[in-house]
Amino acid sequence: MSHPDQMTHYTIRIQGGVDDTLSEWFGPMKIEHGADANGQPVAILSGDVVDQAALVGLVRHLHGLGIVLLSVEQDVS
Repeated sequence: MSHPDQMTHYTIRIQGGVDDTLSEWFGPMKIEHGADANGQPVAILSGDVVDQAALVGLVRHLHGLGIVLLSVEQDVS
């Protein structure tokens, strides 16, 4: 288990796409576009997050933009 104040890699799946104007805000997060099992558009953000506070900030920002979160997964390796 990682420490809450340690850089960790996350994968965040959101409903719909991410507008190019928002991609700069996500910084080093990689953005991929795909579709769910029903063919609906899904964006997948993945990258390192400095700490848990940064992760919460990212999730709050997405929520504030009205973006629907489908999943947030910590990548363990």
